[in-house]
Amino acid sequence: MQRIKKGDKVRVISGKFSTKEGIVTAVNVKQQTALVEGINIIKIHKKANKDNQKGGITEKEAPLHLSKLALVVDKADRGISKISYVVNKENKKVRIAKKTKTEVTSK
Repeated sequence: MQRIKKGDKVRVISGKFSTKEGIVTAVNVKQQTALVEGINIIKIHKKANKDNQKGGITEKEAPLHLSKLALVVDKADRGISKISYVVNKENKKVRIAKKTKTEVTSK
Protein backbone atom coordinates (compact mmCIF):
# COMPACT_ATOMS: atom_id res chain seq x y z
CA MET A 1 0.00 0.00 0.00
CA GLN A 2 1.44 3.34 -1.06
CA ARG A 3 1.39 5.97 1.69
CA ILE A 4 2.92 8.90 -0.22
CA LYS A 5 1.06 10.14 -3.28
CA LYS A 6 1.46 12.74 -6.01
CA GLY A 7 0.80 16.24 -4.67
CA ASP A 8 1.81 15.49 -1.05
CA LYS A 9 4.19 17.82 0.77
CA VAL A 10 7.11 15.75 2.05
CA ARG A 11 10.37 16.22 3.97
CA VAL A 12 13.57 14.30 3.26
CA ILE A 13 14.57 12.60 6.52
CA SER A 14 17.97 11.14 5.62
CA GLY A 15 20.83 11.54 3.19
CA LYS A 16 22.37 14.48 1.39
CA PHE A 17 19.13 16.48 1.19
CA SER A 18 17.84 15.86 4.74
CA THR A 19 15.47 18.50 6.23
CA LYS A 20 14.55 19.85 2.77
CA GLU A 21 10.85 19.96 1.84
CA GLY A 22 9.02 19.81 -1.47
CA ILE A 23 5.95 18.62 -3.35
CA VAL A 24 5.86 15.12 -4.87
CA THR A 25 5.51 15.37 -8.66
CA ALA A 26 5.53 11.64 -9.51
CA VAL A 27 5.63 8.28 -7.73
CA ASN A 28 6.99 5.01 -9.15
CA VAL A 29 5.30 2.22 -7.17
CA LYS A 30 7.37 -0.65 -8.63
CA GLN A 31 10.73 0.90 -7.77
CA GLN A 32 9.38 2.63 -4.63
CA THR A 33 10.75 6.02 -5.65
CA ALA A 34 9.34 9.53 -5.95
CA LEU A 35 10.31 12.74 -7.72
CA VAL A 36 10.27 15.72 -5.37
CA GLU A 37 10.13 19.24 -6.75
CA GLY A 38 13.46 21.07 -6.39
CA ILE A 39 15.30 18.24 -4.60
CA ASN A 40 17.99 15.84 -5.89
CA ILE A 41 18.83 17.85 -9.03
CA ILE A 42 21.35 16.11 -11.29
CA LYS A 43 23.22 17.37 -14.36
CA ILE A 44 23.09 15.48 -17.63
CA HIS A 45 25.60 16.04 -20.44
CA LYS A 46 23.78 15.95 -23.79
CA LYS A 47 25.56 15.58 -27.10
CA ALA A 48 24.37 17.75 -29.99
CA ASN A 49 22.09 15.96 -32.47
CA LYS A 50 19.35 16.68 -35.01
CA ASP A 51 16.72 17.48 -32.34
CA ASN A 52 19.02 19.25 -29.88
CA GLN A 53 21.30 21.40 -32.06
CA LYS A 54 23.34 22.92 -29.24
CA GLY A 55 23.75 20.08 -26.77
CA GLY A 56 25.29 21.03 -23.43
CA ILE A 57 24.51 20.42 -19.77
CA THR A 58 20.89 20.13 -18.59
CA GLU A 59 19.48 19.70 -15.10
CA LYS A 60 16.68 17.37 -14.02
CA GLU A 61 15.24 15.88 -10.85
CA ALA A 62 16.31 12.37 -9.92
CA PRO A 63 14.07 10.02 -7.89
CA LEU A 64 14.41 9.50 -4.13
CA HIS A 65 13.50 6.28 -2.32
CA LEU A 66 10.19 6.46 -0.42
CA SER A 67 11.87 5.35 2.81
CA LYS A 68 13.76 8.68 2.86
CA LEU A 69 10.53 10.73 2.72
CA ALA A 70 8.10 11.68 5.48
CA LEU A 71 4.73 13.34 5.02
CA VAL A 72 4.51 16.92 6.32
CA VAL A 73 1.42 17.69 8.43
CA ASP A 74 0.80 21.28 9.56
CA LYS A 75 -0.30 20.71 13.16
CA ALA A 76 1.99 17.78 14.03
CA ASP A 77 4.96 18.01 16.37
CA ARG A 78 8.11 18.62 14.21
CA GLY A 79 5.77 18.79 11.22
CA ILE A 80 5.90 15.13 10.14
CA SER A 81 3.58 12.20 10.74
CA LYS A 82 3.06 8.58 9.78
CA ILE A 83 -0.04 7.52 7.85
CA SER A 84 -2.80 5.07 8.67
CA TYR A 85 -5.96 4.16 6.80
CA VAL A 86 -9.56 4.29 8.04
CA VAL A 87 -12.90 3.60 6.34
CA ASN A 88 -15.13 6.68 6.74
CA LYS A 89 -18.93 6.95 6.92
CA GLU A 90 -19.28 6.86 3.11
CA ASN A 91 -17.37 3.52 3.05
CA LYS A 92 -14.35 5.17 1.44
CA LYS A 93 -10.80 4.44 2.53
CA VAL A 94 -9.07 7.65 3.65
CA ARG A 95 -5.55 8.48 4.85
CA ILE A 96 -5.23 9.67 8.46
CA ALA A 97 -2.18 11.35 10.06
CA LYS A 98 -1.38 9.30 13.16
CA LYS A 99 -0.15 12.22 15.29
CA THR A 100 -3.02 14.64 14.68
CA LYS A 101 -5.79 12.14 13.82
CA THR A 102 -6.80 14.34 10.86
CA GLU A 103 -7.56 13.36 7.28
CA VAL A 104 -4.72 13.87 4.77
CA THR A 105 -5.55 15.15 1.29
CA SER A 106 -3.25 15.60 -1.69
CA LYS A 107 -3.04 19.02 -3.26
